[in-house]
Amino acid sequence: MGTLNIGPDIKLGLDEAIGQCAAILGIRGSGKSNTAGVIFEELLAARYPLSIIDTDGEYFGLKEKYEVLVVGEGENVDIELDAESAAGVAEVSLREGIPVVVDVSGMLSDDRDAFVLAYLARLWAVAGKLRKPYMIGIEECHEFIPQGVRSPLKDTVARIALRGRKRGLGTVIISQRSAKVEKDVLTQAGMMFLHRVVHEADMRVYSEILPWRKAEVKEEVAALATGSCIFFTSQTVRKVSVRLRETFHGGFTPAFRPVETPKLRQVRGEILAAIQQARADACPTHVAGHVEADQPRSDVAFREAWLRNRMGSAGTPPPVDDRENAEPVDAGAHESWGEEDDNVVPHWVRRDNDTEEALETFPDEILRQRARLIRRLDRRPVHEKRLLAFLASREPRAYTTTELAAWIDCAEAALVSEPPSELVEMGLLHRERLSRGTTYRIRLRPYVTEAFEPFFSELGNDGLHRLVGDLRQALTELG
Repeated sequence: MGTLNIGPDIKLGLDEAIGQCAAILGIRGSGKSNTAGVIFEELLAARYPLSIIDTDGEYFGLKEKYEVLVVGEGENVDIELDAESAAGVAEVSLREGIPVVVDVSGMLSDDRDAFVLAYLARLWAVAGKLRKPYMIGIEECHEFIPQGVRSPLKDTVARIALRGRKRGLGTVIISQRSAKVEKDVLTQAGMMFLHRVVHEADMRVYSEILPWRKAEVKEEVAALATGSCIFFTSQTVRKVSVRLRETFHGGFTPAFRPVETPKLRQVRGEILAAIQQARADACPTHVAGHVEADQPRSDVAFREAWLRNRMGSAGTPPPVDDRENAEPVDAGAHESWGEEDDNVVPHWVRRDNDTEEALETFPDEILRQRARLIRRLDRRPVHEKRLLAFLASREPRAYTTTELAAWIDCAEAALVSEPPSELVEMGLLHRERLSRGTTYRIRLRPYVTEAFEPFFSELGNDGLHRLVGDLRQALTELG
C-alpha cells in the first residue's frame, strides 16, 4: 500500500490509517490546522475516501488539487444542504467513495448539531454493511464530544472514534482545547500529533498522555515551534516537523495585503447529479428545507404584518413600486428619506441591468421589504456600515474586535464602546465571547431565511439564493 508523507521525518503506511483514531491537538497558531490539512491531502492523494466536518469553512482549499465536494451552508459550498438531506449525501459519499467537506460554518449551533448527527449516524449505519475504509475528520471536536456532557451527537461521535475500526471507519479529531475533549476518546486514540499548548488544563492532559515527567512535558511542549509537534503512538514518542500543506488554507490569519483565492477544481457533473438526487429523495416537497412548495402562503396582509414586526417597521405598507417608470435617484438623496418612503432604493445598491432584471421577478412585497432593510442599515453609524461591508465580503469567517478595527480602519474603542448590538438583536450578526476576544460574523443566509420566510413558496431555492447574493453585494458596497 501507499505511504503518507506527513513531514521530512514522519512517513506512515496507508494501512496504518485504516480504522485509526488520530488526534491533533494544539492552540491556534501552533500548526494544528496545517497538520490536519496535510493528513487530508495525503489521504486524498492516495484516493482514500473521507468526509471532513468543517466548522469554520477552512477546507474548501483542498479543491485546489483534489476533486472534493463541499456541501452544507457556507460561503464556498458546491451544494447547499440542510439536515434533512445530510443522511443521503453521507451514504452516497461512502458508497461511491466521494470525498466530501461538510461546511457547517454558516449554520446556527442547533442546526449544525442536527446536520452533523444525521450525517455521522448514516455513515455509521452504512459502514456496518459495506465495511470499506473511510476516514472522518472532525474540526473543533470539543464542541461535539465535550467532557462531562451527554448528547446523542456526542454518543455517535464517540462510538465512531472508539468502535469504528471494525467497520473500516477511521477518525481524525482536531481541537485547540484538549482539556474540553471527552477523555475516553482521547485515551483510545492510537495516534497523536501534540502541538504547543499554554493553558494549564491542556498541559495536564498532555502530562497524562505522554510517558514523561510533568516538568519534562511542560518544558518540551513549551519549546515546540510552529509546525512542530510530538508524535505519539504505542510504539513511539518523538518530536517531528510537519510539512506545509500544498493547497490553499482557508483559515489563514488576516494580514494587511490582499489574499487571492486560487483556482479550485470543479466537481464532475455526475457527482453533483448523484448528490442532488440524494437531496431530492430526502425532501422532495421542501424548498430551502423549510416551507413545503405545495402549501404556498398567499395571505399578503399576513405577510406584510409579519415582516413589519420582524423588521421593526411601523405603518401601512406602501403602494406597489413602479420600478419601470421610476425617476433616477440622486446620489445624495438618501440622506433626507423619510420612514414611509419604501419605494426608494439608495444609490449604493443600484444594480447593473442583469441584476435589476432578475430582481424584477420578485413579488412587490419582497422588493418593498428589501428596500426597508437597506434604508435601515444605511442609517447605521459609519463604523457599523464598514463592519457589515467587511463581514459580508468574508462570510462566514468570524473576527475579533481587534482584527475588525485593523481591517476597517476604525478605532477599536469605537467597536467596544458602541458595539453593533442592534445588528446582533436583528439576527444579522452573530456575536460570541471567546478566550481570544469578542468575535463577530455575519449570518446573512440564515437572516434572510428567517426574514423572508413567508415568501419561500414564491421565491424557491433559486430565488432565495439570488436574494442573498443581492443583499450581500449591497452590504459589501455599504461601507
